[in-house]
Amino acid sequence: MNMGMEERLAEALAEFEETRARLADAAAAASRISATVTAKDRSVTVTMGPQGELTQIRFPTNAYRGMPPARLSAVLMSTISLARKQAAEQLADIYRPFGPIPVLSPDAQDGVTEPDWEAMFAPAREEGIPTPPVKPPHRGSGALLDELVEDEETAAAVREEDDRP
Repeated sequence: MNMGMEERLAEALAEFEETRARLADAAAAASRISATVTAKDRSVTVTMGPQGELTQIRFPTNAYRGMPPARLSAVLMSTISLARKQAAEQLADIYRPFGPIPVLSPDAQDGVTEPDWEAMFAPAREEGIPTPPVKPPHRGSGALLDELVEDEETAAAVREEDDRP
């Protein structure tokens, strides 16, 4: 190999090692994610873990005892939804420095914002480096988006109810 190629290879390897170390740090940080949210009426507090799992439900007051079941359910669902969203935002903040992240988004088609693969591969293509063909993203049934939208609608109804005098 000529010296230029060896230098480029050494630089690429060093960059790879640095990125791998940063990703290991990010994974460790992601494993510690926790989001705790208390409902506006203080009837419930929930905590979500790093995988979006519900790790704790607490009832800091006795307010839940006098709530109709449908109201308690709506408050629980909206509080869980908000905590899950906060945990997802923490995760995105951790991994955002590494580039585009496919994320759930109620504003996107089927609830998923796909990375722009064409833009990601463009620099390699400009240098004549072969890249894989870009296929359109698989579009599922949208069941998860439906669930998220329903949660948001429930949360909106609870917020409206909370804002009433």
